[in-house]
This record gives sequence, C-alpha cells and structure tokens, in this order.
Amino acid sequence: MKEQKIENLELNRSKSRLLNRVFIGLIILFTFALYGNTIFNYYSLDDYHISSKNMLIKKGIKGIPDIFTSLYASEGGIDYGYRPLVRSSFAIEYEIFGENPYVSHLFNVIIYLLVILLLYKILKRLFRDYSLFFPFFITLLFLAHPVHTEVVASLKNRDVILNLGFCLLALDFLLKYADFKKIKFIIWGLFFYILAFLSKETAIIFLLVFPLVLYFFTSLSPKKILYCFLVLLGFSLISFILTLPQVYIPEFSREMRFTENPLSFDDNIWNQVGTGFYVLLYYLRLLIFPHPLLYIYAYNMVPVVNLANLWVLLSVVFHIGIFIIAVYKFRNKHILSFIIIFYLITIGPYSNILISVPCIIGERFLFVPSLPFCIFIVYLIFYLFRSKPETGRVQNKKLVPISAIIILLLIPYFIKTFKRNKNWNTNYSLYAADMKYLENSVKANDLLATELIRKVNIELSKPVDVTKFLRPTINKAISHWEKAVEIYPGHYSSWTNLGVVYNRIYKEHEKAIGYFEKALEVKPDHGVAIFNMGQAYEALGNINKAIELYEECIERDPDIINPRSRLSNVYFRMGEFKKAIMLNQEIMKLYPMEPLPYVNFGNYYFNIADTAKAISFYEQAVEKGAPPHVSLFLAKFYHDRNNIEKANYYRQKARNKLARNKNH
Repeated sequence: MKEQKIENLELNRSKSRLLNRVFIGLIILFTFALYGNTIFNYYSLDDYHISSKNMLIKKGIKGIPDIFTSLYASEGGIDYGYRPLVRSSFAIEYEIFGENPYVSHLFNVIIYLLVILLLYKILKRLFRDYSLFFPFFITLLFLAHPVHTEVVASLKNRDVILNLGFCLLALDFLLKYADFKKIKFIIWGLFFYILAFLSKETAIIFLLVFPLVLYFFTSLSPKKILYCFLVLLGFSLISFILTLPQVYIPEFSREMRFTENPLSFDDNIWNQVGTGFYVLLYYLRLLIFPHPLLYIYAYNMVPVVNLANLWVLLSVVFHIGIFIIAVYKFRNKHILSFIIIFYLITIGPYSNILISVPCIIGERFLFVPSLPFCIFIVYLIFYLFRSKPETGRVQNKKLVPISAIIILLLIPYFIKTFKRNKNWNTNYSLYAADMKYLENSVKANDLLATELIRKVNIELSKPVDVTKFLRPTINKAISHWEKAVEIYPGHYSSWTNLGVVYNRIYKEHEKAIGYFEKALEVKPDHGVAIFNMGQAYEALGNINKAIELYEECIERDPDIINPRSRLSNVYFRMGEFKKAIMLNQEIMKLYPMEPLPYVNFGNYYFNIADTAKAISFYEQAVEKGAPPHVSLFLAKFYHDRNNIEKANYYRQKARNKLARNKNH
C-alpha cells in the first residue's frame, strides 16, 4: 500500500511537471502571437528619448558612464527621473545594431515575456497548494490584458517592464529566504531591488508589497518580516540620498503644465480628493472594460470634480467598502484581503489625491495594479463554479467551464491588444487612431496638427511645388490647433504653430504676426514666438524689427541656434560678412554636431562664387545630418560633372534621410 502511494505521488508529480512545461510553452507562444506585431513598429510618442536623437545613447557603450550620472530626459524645461539601467540597455542595442527600432521592439517583447515567465513562477510559489491551472490562468489574463499595450508597444516604457521584472526577482529571493532562512537570499533580493530602482523610481511602491506578500504567503514571523522591510527601506534611503541633485546626478525639477494636469494648479483640497476618487473609478473601468484605450488623458478629458459628484460618491463608497473587507479578513490571511490591499497600494499613488501625476491618468500606471485585478477575476470564476483551487485539484467537469470562460475573456483581450499594437506604429498612426475619442483634448489636437505639418514639410522639402495639393492636410492641421485654443486659450504653443503655418507656408505674414502676438500675450518670454515673429517681419521687409527680435531671442537664451543662424543670414545679405561668420562660429562652438552653420557657410561661399569652399561645407553638413535637400543639391552638382559615384552617394543619403523623416 505504501509503495502504491509513493508510486501514485511520483505519477502525479510527473503529470504536474509535464503540465507545467505545456503551460510555459503556451505562455511563450501566446506572448509572441499577441505582441509579435509590435516588432514591425517604428518610434512613437516619447520614444525619441531613447532613440539616436539622444546623444548619450548614440555613444553606445561608451556613453554608459555618463548615463549613470544624468537624468532620463530633459525637454522644454521639464526634467524626467533617474533611470540609467533602461537607457543603458538602449545604448548597448545602439552599439550592436545601430539605430534599429525593430530590434528594440523585439527586445521589449522578449523582456516582457521573461517578466511574464517570472510572474508565473512566483504565482506558482504563492499558490503552491492550489491547482496549477490557477496561477496559469492568472498569468494568461495578465499577459493579455489590453492596458499593457502602452507598456510593451512604446519603447520608452521599457522602464515600467524592467521595474516590475526586477521587483519580482527581489520578491522571488525574499520568498526563498522565507522558505530556507538563508541570509544570502535577502542580499540577492536587495541587489535586484536596487536594479528595480535604477530602472524606475516607482519601485518604492514595492516596499509595501514585499511585506504584504511575506505575511500572506509565508510562515515568517512579523518580526522577521519587519526585519526584511527595514533592510530594504534602509537601502532605499541610501539610494535616494545618492540620487539627490548635486550628490550623484544633476539638479532637476518636474514642473507640471496645466494642459498635463490642471490639478497641479488647483489649491482646493476637495477638488483634489474628488477628482482622485473619480480617477480611481476610471482606472477600475479601464481594467473591467479596456476601451477606448488612449495615449493621453490630459486636459480636458478628465473633469475636475469635488465630492458632490455622483461618480465620486460611488467611488468613495466602493473603495472604502473593499478596504473594510480587506481589514476584516486580514488576520485570516484571506486571499481577498491580499488582493484588495495589493490593488490599493499599487493604484493609490496614481490617484492624484496626494500628488498630481502627468496627464492625470496613464495606462502604464495600471501595469502592476492589473495583477491583483487578474488574480481576483480568476478567483471569482473558480468561486462561481464552487471550485476550490486551494485544494490542489479541480474536478474536470468544473475545469471545462472555467477554462471556457477564461478563453472567452482572452479572445476579446487578444483582438483588442493585437489591433492596439498597430496604432503604436508611428506618431501619426497613434494620433490619428485616437483622435475620434480625444476631440476635447488640447494636447491631442496639438500633437496631431504638429504631425500633419511635419508630413507637409517633408513634401515641401522636395524639389516639386506641391503646396496646392497639400492644402487639405494643412487646413486640417489648422483646424486642430484652432480647436486646441478654443478649448484652452492659454495654449501658447498652438497660437505659435498657427502663426508658423501662415508665415512659412501660406506666406500671410501679417496674419501670422497676429497669432504670434496672441502667444506672447499668454507667455511674453516665449522664444519660439519671438523668433518666428522676427521671420515674419523679415519677410515683410522690416529688417530692423527682425534684427531686434532675433537679438531678443539670443539674449533670453544664449545657447539658442535658429535666431543666430537667421541673424547671420540677415547680416550676410546686408554685406556684413564678418558678423555672419562670427554668429555661425558661435553655433559651431555651442553645438559641434549641428549641420546648420555648415549649410550657411556653403550658401555664403556659393553666393560669392567660391564653389570649392561651398561644396566642402555642404559635404560636412551632410555628414552631420543636414536636411535631404542639401544631399540632393550635391547629387545634382556631381552628376553635372560626371562624377557618378559621388552623385549616387549623395542621392542615397537623401533617400535615407527622407525615409527616416517619413517613418518618424
């Protein structure tokens, strides 16, 4: 009898190992089936932070030391956090593959798969007394949930994936410490937790998740759980001190704009709390019904409301209610208590109640909270069929309908995710796909209009005049900018962009000046508006006013390029060649890789019939990334002189540049 039991036990273990291998194979296949189409995507939205436009990444492996002592990104006075591990991964990719977004997307899918497999491993440990189908179904739902598309399809959000991956590795070793009581596992857990911090600072949230998991799923005493917490907290504080400005990285600030999150400009505490609970309900709705998915939820998509709002009251009742349930079942270590507390810990920081978050709502903020949601859904399905997965076995007659419901959930998840991935192909595909849901978004109107004009400028850079064919596209861009300032008249960049279109494309310079004046009413020190107004006055023949505005730009921002370049061209036409040369030399000194001064010198020497010098400067400009028309000029120049090899070289340069511009 005893031998028979041992034999049966071994047989069951063998079946479990086989089933586990099948599940792992299915997870791998499902991941690539779901996200394989992202590999053919280009860059979109904020991906330029990690493309070759980022000079440190362009240095490859040599840039890694500087990456570890610099910020993630800085743009228009807005600084982003300290995430050196993520940028280092892109620097290594650039070193090996050059600028190749398809390789980067492939690695994003692979990293996501590794995190999913690690999650499956940890879920098996947490629910080790449960049926193996329980952690497997949770993993599948988490893997396929459509709110993850932003994280996987957007390269910039690799920080979110790595952050969770390293936090899970840290948790894995803490669980091993709980099982085997060896200090080395705490050390390894600490190591991976530090890597999570170096991926994204939001790893701080897991300081509360770790003890929560250890309490619910291990036999560790509260004293030892507190010991683990204090060790992690201590090193977190050390990491925080090291990354303080002026200690290890440059000083930085994250100034929120009104169009990102109007709560940053609202001192009414009841509006903060009310909108925060409204946001929490919105997040729950996205988890339950993930449609529509949007790349931005900023002003004016989410209303600023107080506690008198019906939806806010519903959210307050719901969230306080589930919190009471969690507290009531806490001592019994009930799985519902774990799910609720895990969810509240990970979603709470993004509610805007304590701090305002960029764009009010972000799908990437749901990446971790979607895990307790998926655990709850699977638990609920098992519970509805009165099946107890914690017994380790599930009757086949109950497993069939449970599996059927999971599949019924996965089918729409798969379709939504697969289709959404394609939207992230380029900026234009993303902006255009979401615009029907974002008509009241200032930023969405501005971004789509900007992308339309970028495409127009590519066409206008070609030697054939196609302006009349582009009028519908130009007018569409204008309508979106007009919509943006209608929603929020203080959006000075849209006023400026309207002026730029009328000034540079339609040549209606006086009308353009009116738009620039509107922008300067909102932001008197807006350098872009001042510079473009200078161009408008220059086009109208008011050279003195143009010079005055260019000089004002340079005075406001001594490191600026375009006003110097434009002013140098004015001086050249006025016959003040030395002043023109001096201004371009200043640009060369400030920005050695900037092609603009080389193009200017080429133009100057060509105008004074010094062709040899002109061609030399044009060639240098091309090597530094000059616009395609410079390469086309050189191609024609060498073709006319029967130098076919060089003509073909520069023609190909122009094609490559045009292709990159088109795909961007």
